[in-house]
Amino acid sequence: MSNLNEGGRRNKWYLILGILFLVYGVYRLYSHLTAEETDNFGSILAVGFIVFGLYDLFRYFRKV
Repeated sequence: MSNLNEGGRRNKWYLILGILFLVYGVYRLYSHLTAEETDNFGSILAVGFIVFGLYDLFRYFRKV
């Protein structure tokens, strides 16, 4: 599988979603770490968003 479309362009959705998931995950993780009372599920969910955002960015920037 390739991340290039028919025209030889990269799929911009990987870049857009990767940045959005990464920013949202970092925001969620920061707000969970600075809150007085937190739950573990929120932190795990935030780390999941960060990992998925990094994976989308990896799919966008990898070589063919």
